[in-house]
Amino acid sequence: MDRIGSQVIPVPPNMIASLREGFDAVANQIVVIIIPIVIDLILWLGPHFQVKTLVNGILKAMASSTELNSLQSGDLLTTSMDVIRTAAEHFNLLSLLRTIPVGIPSLMAARLPLDIPNGTPNYLDINNLFVVSAIGIGLLLVGLIIGCFYYILIVQVALQGRIEFKLILKNWSWASLQVLSLTLALLILFILISVPSSCAISAIALFGLPLGQFAIFLYIGIMLWLAFPLLFSAHGIFVNHNNALASVQRSMLLTRVTLPTTSLFILSILVISEGLDVLWRIPPETSWLTLIGVGGHAFITSALLAASFVYFRDADRWAQETLRMINSPKEVPLQGR
Repeated sequence: MDRIGSQVIPVPPNMIASLREGFDAVANQIVVIIIPIVIDLILWLGPHFQVKTLVNGILKAMASSTELNSLQSGDLLTTSMDVIRTAAEHFNLLSLLRTIPVGIPSLMAARLPLDIPNGTPNYLDINNLFVVSAIGIGLLLVGLIIGCFYYILIVQVALQGRIEFKLILKNWSWASLQVLSLTLALLILFILISVPSSCAISAIALFGLPLGQFAIFLYIGIMLWLAFPLLFSAHGIFVNHNNALASVQRSMLLTRVTLPTTSLFILSILVISEGLDVLWRIPPETSWLTLIGVGGHAFITSALLAASFVYFRDADRWAQETLRMINSPKEVPLQGR
């Protein structure tokens, strides 16, 4: 820290130092990547719970609906149904174990493989909507709870350099409750924004596919703009042991006062993560070489997550200290008469 007069200027967060500390921490405690590796192996080699029959039945009913046909949406409706059918063929209910805002990083949750080496996986097609809903909600809850365990583990590795399972188990239930509250609040906010937006997009799309695409891009841009201040909304729960509301407030404050540095840090994480994901996806899903991609993805994403906790700690400390200095009364020397 630098000292000017009686004021101590805190050191601002350093993006490169945060990334280096994150990678060093995970490299020194490589055992932490076991959890994302196990999740990816389950999604790849385990049973595939599909909803293809259920989705096709719903789409068939929609296609025969006189109300939809009367809208004369034409190519837009046909294209949308084709996209949904393709997604349903690849979708695996177990991929819901990859949750947000807290969850275990997974390569296979985005890849959604259909084949495995030396054979095909066991497929279980569920065609009951209530069963699908129950399984989906259960998987989301399990994903969030396991994700909390993983986040606490990464925080210990990144900020303390060691793993204390006793402390993890002590904080696990409280952190899970806060994360569930945060997730529910974010979900409600997302619904409140998305429902009227989707209606507006559908209305605009009736005037032509290009206008509909423009409306979708505009919606995505607005959602990204609104989501940016919430990027660290869960970090305060694990680093500072804040409740969900206080953690969101810390995230909004931090991103506001460190906007340039935080933007560059997030961009760096996206470039590293997405760029290397291209490499991890090179081996076909029918090759055992995919194991290299699974392991590499687990290490990189764990290291980047650790780096984000290091950055959050330093940026939060800098923001709080800077605001304290700004708000603290300054001594004014007495003027002689």
